[in-house]
Amino acid sequence: MKPTRARYGVVVLAIGLAVLSYVQRVAIAGAALPIAHDLHLSKEQMGLVFGAFGVGYALFELPTGLAGDRLGVRRVLARIVLAWSAFTALTGAAWNGASLVAIRFLFGAGEAGCFPNLTRMLSAWLPPRERVTAQALMWACTRWGGAITPPLTLLCITWFGWRLAFVCFAALGVLWCAVFLVWFKDDPAKHSGVNAGERELLVASAILTTRGSEQN
Repeated sequence: MKPTRARYGVVVLAIGLAVLSYVQRVAIAGAALPIAHDLHLSKEQMGLVFGAFGVGYALFELPTGLAGDRLGVRRVLARIVLAWSAFTALTGAAWNGASLVAIRFLFGAGEAGCFPNLTRMLSAWLPPRERVTAQALMWACTRWGGAITPPLTLLCITWFGWRLAFVCFAALGVLWCAVFLVWFKDDPAKHSGVNAGERELLVASAILTTRGSEQN
């Protein structure tokens, strides 16, 4: 039986999320001037805002990666995207420097673990010969996401102001999460779009995600 190609839908989801993660993390750089102006922040204070993301991301990267191993990609990635989308939206509600630092720290903590879980997802849904190509495509697209973010942020700020611009970026994450939860399964064999030929192609790969979740 000729294998179906449901696995390529997972690649599209992974690329979409990878791009979105870079759009949402880079957006604040494009909005730095109006944010600093409205909140009366110095360059040093804006530096703390930028650094807060990195601290939160670094502290929670390993724990969230371990959670993906134990709980499964579907559950953990949904939590990651909803968390970072919430704190992206809350960026637009910041009222002073301290609140913005706290929000960006929580945004970094919320986004942590995204790429380890995407790697696990691709490893489970792709045969070995397709994994490197998918990873290369995903990482190439993240760079394009970072490149398009400054003009996109400027456009949104011009139309809506910087506060509503972050709400718009957050809405993209919620939309991705809705599609992901409806369509994605941790185990390819349980996906309605995967036929016997594709299941046979992915049977060894699926062990990577089903083993940890079966223990719970």
